[in-house]
Amino acid sequence: MNSLRIAALLSAILALAKGGAFMWSGSIVVLASFLDSLVDTFLSFLNFKISKWSQEQPDSEHPYGHGGFEVMTSMMQGMLIAGSGVMVLFQALDRVFAPKSIEDISLDRLPVALGVMVISTLFAVVITSILNRAKNKIQASDRRNLSVDADHAHYSGDVWQNSVAIVGLVLSWKLHTPWADVVAGFIAGFLLLWTSYPVLKFSVRDVMNSDYDPKLRSQVESIVSNCNIPEVKGMHRLRTRSLGPNRFVDFHLKLPNNIPLIEAHEISYRIETVIRNAIPGVDVLMHLDPESEPDE
Repeated sequence: MNSLRIAALLSAILALAKGGAFMWSGSIVVLASFLDSLVDTFLSFLNFKISKWSQEQPDSEHPYGHGGFEVMTSMMQGMLIAGSGVMVLFQALDRVFAPKSIEDISLDRLPVALGVMVISTLFAVVITSILNRAKNKIQASDRRNLSVDADHAHYSGDVWQNSVAIVGLVLSWKLHTPWADVVAGFIAGFLLLWTSYPVLKFSVRDVMNSDYDPKLRSQVESIVSNCNIPEVKGMHRLRTRSLGPNRFVDFHLKLPNNIPLIEAHEISYRIETVIRNAIPGVDVLMHLDPESEPDE
């Protein structure tokens, strides 16, 4: 997707600028932002490739599609962001317990780092806006893309993280004390951890086959209950799960005890077609039960 490619290119530019700003100023909070941009750049380029692979049709080796690519990348993205947050927190702690390292921050050079962070925040706002439009477009088509969702989540977090960095740099510069930068470093580290949480949460849900989409369930239940087919006597054991952009639905459909097999097949095919047309990209599996069979 073009939005992921643009995000990757802009993030690469930001990473270079932040790396130079950190080497110039020695600021912890700039280090936090630099590490985050490195992760962003790597994963945005990876997401661009993975997003294309995950949309490929099922094949003999991957009969359930290629959505697992997105899930693995999203989980890795969350872990790398969390790892960056932990690294920044340890760096801040080191400067608390080793006061001499506070001198590593060049207070007279902070204005340059401040300028870089202001520009970085503007870039982050632009990237977030681009990804937000892509995310809304995907949601409008009743689909989802974990790569875009993950990129949007952590770039949105970047806006807040960069804002914290700016405040820390301004206070360090104006008050002529590096401790403000250390405090901002702690906040930035926790923000990185906070950003990683939703990315990991949705990835783990897919890996664990969680049935967590009430909208999908209600859509299927509504289609079956309003199908206007007299032979349909109800449904039960509805289950849903997702794997990246792919969604799977299975349930038991209750039909008359003595209905001919070919007629039962035609009815199930009609319902499956309606569900597929209403919910793009869904894979439907139905088990046919006689109406005398008790619900489980």
